[in-house]
Amino acid sequence: MSKVTPLYLRRTGICTTDFPKYSAGELFARAKGYGFDVVQFGFQTVVETEFDADGKIEFPDFSELPAGAMGAIERAALSSGVEVGAINGTFNAAHPEKEVRDEAVRRFFGLAKAAKSLGCGIITLCSGTRCAEDLWTYHPDNGTPEAWRDMMDTMLRLCEIAEREGVTLAVETEASNVISTPERARKLLDEAGSARLKMILDPANLFPPGTAHPENVRPTLRHAFGLFGRDVVLAHGKDIKESEGIEFCGTGEGIVDFAYLAELLCEYGFAGDMMLHGIYDENKFEAARAFWESSRG
Repeated sequence: MSKVTPLYLRRTGICTTDFPKYSAGELFARAKGYGFDVVQFGFQTVVETEFDADGKIEFPDFSELPAGAMGAIERAALSSGVEVGAINGTFNAAHPEKEVRDEAVRRFFGLAKAAKSLGCGIITLCSGTRCAEDLWTYHPDNGTPEAWRDMMDTMLRLCEIAEREGVTLAVETEASNVISTPERARKLLDEAGSARLKMILDPANLFPPGTAHPENVRPTLRHAFGLFGRDVVLAHGKDIKESEGIEFCGTGEGIVDFAYLAELLCEYGFAGDMMLHGIYDENKFEAARAFWESSRG
């Protein structure tokens, strides 16, 4: 493949969940200071919301949000010049208890309106797990028809909200979740049949246990793009170390070939933002951003 300058890549951003919890003003100011013009925002990352994720639902009930919280976030984004490019709407969409799924869907109406008030058109999702305690933890029942049925029912309900509110939903493959492979991602998109449901391309999430080795990187990336590359609306910059398990790491610290990732994004017509993720150390943010920006050409 010939090298193509990826002018399609709009901006380099960062997931605010990589920061410690700050006031909204300080969070956005720090993001700007590290050279980011856009963020993927999580409501649990600013003190004004008084919200902590509980392992089931990672966004608040907006009817209970403290007065002034949304205003503080809006002002911080505006004054910093950092755009909210995506918002975390992650919850356990395959939770074994219907009451948990229903509560998340109920809250989702408020989340979609909050996204629009922040000028954001993308809400990120988690396909979920049968693990009742944590939405990112594997459970052996994730591959059962019942888990798929419950996850699918949840996704279709979210698509209805997204259509009504004019937002785009984005889910990613995750070895610990129901959508654990590119094949299952393709199945989800086909069964949902909604133009409002799209994909996040997180390269580190494409390696199940036993596969995180350098010789597998390019074939694995190419395989995923072949199945859902035209449906990618957001890219993540998480990396993974070589191992027989799953050991995530910061951008440029593992085996992911980010230059090849940039080429594939270009080839498949990606026109969105890259959100760095998995760093969790502010001392490494600027180096990670520079690494990605040099990788993309």
